[in-house]
Amino acid sequence: MIMTLKISIISKTFRIHDNPFLDSDLYIIYVDKKDYGPAQMNLLHQLLHLHLKDLQRLQVDPVLLDKLDPLKKFLSNLKQDYQIYFDHTYPHLKFPFKKAIFMPTWTLLDWTPHVSMLQEWFLPEGLKNHKNFKVFTHSNLRDEYQSSHSQTKKPLGLKSNFQIIRSKKPSLPLPKDNLDSWILQKLHQTTFMNNPKWFKPNTCPDTSILDTLEDPNQNIRTSKLSPFFAVGVLSPLVAYNFWNGQDRMGSGRDQLLFREMFHACGQMPEYWTDTFGQNYPWKKLDKITWRNYIQGQTGRPDVDWAMKQLAQEGWLHHLARHLVADYLTRGTLEIHWKHGMNWFKKTLLDHDDAVNRGNWMGLSGTAFSTKQRSFFHYNPDHFITKKSQKLKCHPGRRKKQSVKKS
Repeated sequence: MIMTLKISIISKTFRIHDNPFLDSDLYIIYVDKKDYGPAQMNLLHQLLHLHLKDLQRLQVDPVLLDKLDPLKKFLSNLKQDYQIYFDHTYPHLKFPFKKAIFMPTWTLLDWTPHVSMLQEWFLPEGLKNHKNFKVFTHSNLRDEYQSSHSQTKKPLGLKSNFQIIRSKKPSLPLPKDNLDSWILQKLHQTTFMNNPKWFKPNTCPDTSILDTLEDPNQNIRTSKLSPFFAVGVLSPLVAYNFWNGQDRMGSGRDQLLFREMFHACGQMPEYWTDTFGQNYPWKKLDKITWRNYIQGQTGRPDVDWAMKQLAQEGWLHHLARHLVADYLTRGTLEIHWKHGMNWFKKTLLDHDDAVNRGNWMGLSGTAFSTKQRSFFHYNPDHFITKKSQKLKCHPGRRKKQSVKKS
C-alpha cells in the first residue's frame, strides 16, 4: 500500500515547540524574501542557522527554498499521491498549490470576549461583518501542537536553493545552541508582567532590545520577544497561555490579541489596499522632510532619539512607535502612513506585514482607532506620561518643572 506523502511548507514556524509539521515526509523551509526587510533578513539567517541545529537533533532533514518553482517541477514528476500543508498566506498572495491545507501556527485562532472587546472598539463596521473575518475569528481556540520526533527521512531528490549566510555581527543577543529551549526560557523570565504593580516600560533610549541584563531596572522591563514572534521562533499560543490571566489593559496577553485582530483582518483582500480606511488629504512628501525624519533630525528630541534608536537597533518599544507614527502622520507632518510602514519594514527586526500595516493605519487615524472619527491633530507628548519618561525625553518639561518648584 502506497502511503500519501506529507509535504509541509514552513514560512513562519521556525521552532520545535508547537510545531505540527515535524513528522512530515518532506519538510520545506520556504523563505520568501519579499516578506522581510534587510534588517530582519539578517536576523532570520542567524535564527535559521540555530533552528537547523535543533531540527538535526530530531533527525529532521529540511529542504530550504526561496522560490517554489523547484517544488512545482518536483511534484509534476512525482508518481506518489501527496498532501501539502502550509503555515502562512494572505488572500492577496497567490499560493500556487491547490492540493494544500492551511495550518496557521503563527496565530491563536481565539476570538475570546477579550478579542470581541477589541472588535467592538477598534474594528471598522465594514470588516466586522466580513465573511473572511468571521470564518477566521470564529474558529475554536486551537490546541498547542505536541511536538513529535520524526524518523530520519530522505529529501526525496528535491534540493535546497536557499543558502544561510551568517553575519559576524549578530542582530540580537542569541544563544550558541538550543534555540528552542532558550526562547522558552526567555518567555518564562517575563513573570514580572504578571505583577500588578508592573507598569508600561520607559520608552526612552534606556529601553533597548540589545540589553542583556537578566534583571534590569523595573521601569525598563519589557519582554523584548517581538522579533521571535514575528518569524515564528516563539509560538504566540504558548505565550498566550503563559500570560493568560492578566487582566490589565496593555498586558502581554492584550498585545497578542491586537496582533490576532490584525492577522484576522489580513485574511481580507481589502486590507492590503492603500485606500483602505478613512480618507485624509495627506501632504506630498518632500525629500528633506523625509531625510530629517528617518535620520532623527526633526528638532524634536523625543522623535529624534526614537528614530536614531530604530536605525541603530532595528527595534523600538511600542509606545515609542506610537510617538514617531503619530508625528509623521496626523500629529505633525501629515504624511501618508504607507511611507512610515515601508520604512518600518526596512528597519525593524520584528516586522510583520499584517501587524505593521494595521498599526500604521491605527496610529494615523485611518482605521482601528477612535482618532479616525475626528480630524484634529494630536501632540505626540500625549503618548509619554510617566514622570521618568517626561524628565528624560522632554528637556523642555524639565525646565518648566524646575520653575514651578522655585
